[in-house]
Amino acid sequence: MQYSIKRSKDLSDNDIELILKSWEIEDWLDLDSSSFKMKFENSEFHFLENDDRIVSLARINFDFKLEIQENLHSFAELVGLVSLEKAKGYGSLLLNEMVTNLKEREIETIGFCKLELRPFYERNDIQILYGKGIFITEFDNNEWIDSDDDDILIINTSEENINILRSLNEQNKAILV
Repeated sequence: MQYSIKRSKDLSDNDIELILKSWEIEDWLDLDSSSFKMKFENSEFHFLENDDRIVSLARINFDFKLEIQENLHSFAELVGLVSLEKAKGYGSLLLNEMVTNLKEREIETIGFCKLELRPFYERNDIQILYGKGIFITEFDNNEWIDSDDDDILIINTSEENINILRSLNEQNKAILV
């Protein structure tokens, strides 16, 4: 198994094609390589390879800010973690490599998950702020939209920021900036 990290500008056309296919986000499927690299220029991509074949991948988004109680908080965001071959432990291996890497680099990182993915993160000893993901909101197309994620994942975050995230509720929402 080999773990690697690439900035978007360093991705090959084949990498980009595989990422887009794996994510299955309809609005992005038609992105060409240069558009993809521009869209994700503030991201890095983490890969786990087996015999020169990518078996799991994820993205760290460095362009993620939340406004909480009128204070701006910047985090790196773990998104798009997928395994190309299910039930072989590749997602867990990649996640553990990423957690170690982000801690070594001292990068404050959070993620989000829906209820059905909760057991995966529990098995991998990721601290979860249960039910707090729904208190993230953003203004899009002239309306406030609440997140459809259930939980906040603590990948590498200070106690102070964990407590701030833990305080989120219906009256104290975080605004995605």
